[in-house]
Amino acid sequence: MNLILPSIFAADLMNLKSECDVLYEEGFQVLHVDMMDGNFVPHIAFGPEQIKNIKKQVNMKLDVHMMVSAPEQHIASVLDTGAEMISVHYESTPHIRFVIDQIKQHGRKAGIVINPGTDTFLLKPFLNIIDYILVMSINPGRPNQVFMEETIDRIRELKVMIGQRDIQIEVDGGVDESIASQCIEAGASLVVIGSYLFSNNKAHVKNLKSLEHRERKDERK
Repeated sequence: MNLILPSIFAADLMNLKSECDVLYEEGFQVLHVDMMDGNFVPHIAFGPEQIKNIKKQVNMKLDVHMMVSAPEQHIASVLDTGAEMISVHYESTPHIRFVIDQIKQHGRKAGIVINPGTDTFLLKPFLNIIDYILVMSINPGRPNQVFMEETIDRIRELKVMIGQRDIQIEVDGGVDESIASQCIEAGASLVVIGSYLFSNNKAHVKNLKSLEHRERKDERK
């Protein structure tokens, strides 16, 4: 089954609980949270204490995307938030295996994020220790960007590289309903959607939910 992950970055933070309650009632299970340090990316958003408070407010599981330098210095506090899924950028540290090991030892799902300019083959050494790969389809931490079309080919490359391993592919950045459909067709099973989903358009919500039940090409007999 595919999952559409609402991105908190597009939510009305003054009404976060009510917005997330509506999405939860519609069947959305996981909330995507961007943690930004103002160093690895230009903006600052959602530190560990804020994420911990979000966890207390919502009924959804949390998928924390660590856009921070030296994540090995922050992973303990992120684990303390209770987030069920935590991903770290390949580009952010030479100690990525240590960070992944910490996440796994605490029984959480661990992911590696790759920026648009990072070669997919660099993830090969980590395929036996991760649960998912987050493919950035825009440059991270910068708003109002357009989905990069080459992301579809990158998803296909990763799908071949993963083979029969139980690793999911997640996509984040500039995604709407049409692009989400293309990503799922290429092999993604987790798709992050922001403003398109938080637009209070019931048709968008309904159509995106229907994508969760669409078979990917590799699942068809």
